[in-house]
Order: sequence, then structure tokens, then C-alpha cells
Amino acid sequence: LHSTATAPWFVMAEAYYSGPLQLIQIDEDGKCHLQENAVAILNQIPGRLAVVGIAGLYRTGKSFLLNRLLGLQDGFEIGPSVNPCTKGLWIWGQPVQLAPDYYCILIDTEGLGSTQRSASCDMQILSLCILLSSYFIYNSIGAIDEQAIDELHLVLNLATHIHVKSRRKNEEEKRADLSQYFPIFLWVLRDF
Repeated sequence: LHSTATAPWFVMAEAYYSGPLQLIQIDEDGKCHLQENAVAILNQIPGRLAVVGIAGLYRTGKSFLLNRLLGLQDGFEIGPSVNPCTKGLWIWGQPVQLAPDYYCILIDTEGLGSTQRSASCDMQILSLCILLSSYFIYNSIGAIDEQAIDELHLVLNLATHIHVKSRRKNEEEKRADLSQYFPIFLWVLRDF
């Protein structure tokens, strides 16, 4: 294990792929395909695992933010065009070791609201990111306006579409059951 001078709060684990790997590919029909090389990396990780996922509108700097968290200039693909760079869900192939037997994987997602994907596909991407994450970052850019509130409303109401248990319970018990499956939420406002 070695320390990095640019990000002293963690150690990069050895013997993994040091780069981005596609975890889930979403085809034109909206079907999700798990990528075996990324699964192989995840299966090698010993001990506990934290997953930090990021989602938000396309071209708002999600990949850039994850690169900064990794202490890297180049990492997840970023580009100067208005077209999205990330397609599907990607992981950083080298887990971050936070403590002995405790690792972290970063998930980068395809941007929401792109003209290349439907609202249904956006919901798939957002749902997968939230369900896979133990810490979820919602990235937005600019002032908090009606569109930003609508996007956040989508994130927060996702819970109503996920059924964890089918036993009859009162609403308070149902919310308590659901809350254990959802990640910590952080809303990053950039260029506010």
C-alpha cells in the first residue's frame, strides 16, 4: 500500500485496475448489462465496502468532482463538448482503502436530462446509483431554481417506487424499514 501526496486522507489499494471501468452498460432499449471485468474487481475487495455514487444533470462536472476526490487530474473521462462523456454507470477500478479491511468504490453516472436518453432511462440511472450507494451525491450547478427543486423531488420520491417488505405495517414502520436501505445524501451546489 502506498500513500498519495495529493490526497493524504486515503490509501489506494494495490493490485487493481487504476482507471475507470464500466460497471453497468445501458443499451438503446434501456436494458442494463453488468460488465464482468468490473464485477471481477468488486469481487476481489476484502472486508467492508463503502460506495460513493454521484448523479445529476449531464455536463455539470460529476466526473470532474470524482477526479478531485481521487486527487487526480485525469481519471474519469471529462470533455469540453456539450455531449455527455459518461454512458451508463462506471466505477474507479482501484478501490480506495479508508482503513484496514475498509474500502471505498466511487461510481460515476451518465448525466440526467440528456437528449440522447429518455426520462425512463434517467430514472434507471438514478435508481441504480442510489440503490448501489452508501453515500449518494446529487450534483447540480447554478442557483436553486424550480428545475433544481423538481430534480431533487425526483430523487427524494424514488423511495415510493421501491418496495422492501410486503408485510402490512403502518406508515411509520414502512418508512423506518425503507430508510435503512437508502444512502446518506449530499447535495453539491456548484457555481452557486
